[in-house]
Amino acid sequence: MRLADLTLGASAVVTAVSGDSRIASRLMEMGFVPGAAVQVLRRAPFGGPIQYRVHGVSISMRIAEAACISVTNDAAWLESHPAAPVGALQLTAT
Repeated sequence: MRLADLTLGASAVVTAVSGDSRIASRLMEMGFVPGAAVQVLRRAPFGGPIQYRVHGVSISMRIAEAACISVTNDAAWLESHPAAPVGALQLTAT
């Protein structure tokens, strides 16, 4: 699942960052690293930017950039990856 596919209020954990190396590096510098908990805060109308919370910071980005970030809210994946914030993340349905 891609970060851009999450619905308003949904939470997930970053599993991978892909795309152009410059974009991927910038996204990881902003905190979108594997194992990071992410929550969707706001979605602008008409396909505008989406606001996320990652590491306690609010960040807005275009849908094209959010599509470069793979996420999961699968409990089995979370249990198999000890670095994932299982206790700190309250998953919500997407």
